[in-house]
Amino acid sequence: MKNLFTATLALLFSVLLVRAFDPSFVVQDQNDGFRASTDLITECSKPDDLLEIEYIDLNPDPPQKGETLTIDFKGELSEEVPEGTMAEVTVKFGVVQLIKKNFDLCKEIKNIDEECPIPAGPLQITKSVDLPKEIPPGKYSVHAVVRTPEDKEVTCLNARVEFRRK
Repeated sequence: MKNLFTATLALLFSVLLVRAFDPSFVVQDQNDGFRASTDLITECSKPDDLLEIEYIDLNPDPPQKGETLTIDFKGELSEEVPEGTMAEVTVKFGVVQLIKKNFDLCKEIKNIDEECPIPAGPLQITKSVDLPKEIPPGKYSVHAVVRTPEDKEVTCLNARVEFRRK
């Protein structure tokens, strides 16, 4: 369970801050005109959110247990993300809630060699994480909302993945 928790957090925070470009996967708002080649991650952001996501790329897509998942992300921050920014994360296995917790984003992003404040402007990061082969088969979903101490929404993301028996 700890490995799944660690992998989920790495995926989530990498998705929030990641780099490089591969147009094979575009995260999009459901109302956006962009074409997406996968539906594993969608934005639930509002138009005035601080982070505008250009793309997120997963390799492999879909993620496979026991393999290294590389997440590439590119976006633009309209304002600085300050210390004290929190991520409210809910992780479910099917309909069963595994985690519902607030995380200090600035403490967590140190794991991917980033730190707060995150300056306004372009944001690109790449993160690889080894997914444990022991992840139980099933459907997982993650809902994350990131807010500054002033309660400004940075972003909102929904992710889902199904790990099958090998």
